[in-house]
Amino acid sequence: MRLKELRGLPVIDPTAARKIGSVSDYQVDPANGRLAALDLDGPDGRGPERILAQRIRRVGANAVILTARGGTMPAASSEVNAAWLDSSTLVGLEVMGDDGNLIGRLVDATFDQDSLDVDAYLLGARMWQRLFGRRDRIEPAKVHACSRELMMVSTGRLKETPAAEDNTTISMRLPLKDEDRVPAPTFEQQDGRPVGAPTR
Repeated sequence: MRLKELRGLPVIDPTAARKIGSVSDYQVDPANGRLAALDLDGPDGRGPERILAQRIRRVGANAVILTARGGTMPAASSEVNAAWLDSSTLVGLEVMGDDGNLIGRLVDATFDQDSLDVDAYLLGARMWQRLFGRRDRIEPAKVHACSRELMMVSTGRLKETPAAEDNTTISMRLPLKDEDRVPAPTFEQQDGRPVGAPTR
């Protein structure tokens, strides 16, 4: 299921057999690659409320079902993490590779309806990709850092050298350009003898 399909779904408390609101937004935890919470609009005009992931039993095609001890909490809870991404920050988020190349921008994500784990982050497709119905996907395991302004992913192009035992800095081994190379030593001869040979 895609995150954008969550909006408007009714949220049902099965113990009372009633709708407690409808989904107005989502919160994704990119560090754990999981749907973290849902924001609701209350049915009787109450202010926004938030349901944490541990209170969600399953997200179905037509409704979100809570656990038997379901319920809501105020949206401005101290449990809310500032690193979570809502729809306004996830859609359009810039994705950068660890090699310094821009990969694209996020448009959505798919998630497992039972575990609430993110299956893949979806990138906006270029024109030729749209013609062939192809979309780029990023697996959550490749995301190694994320903020509300940038997602960093591992590309596999950079290989770090192992750290030295004396804790010296790790450097990337890059080939030298020809103009940076030191000329090879030459062994010129003076008086028929190699330079540095003992004289008699």
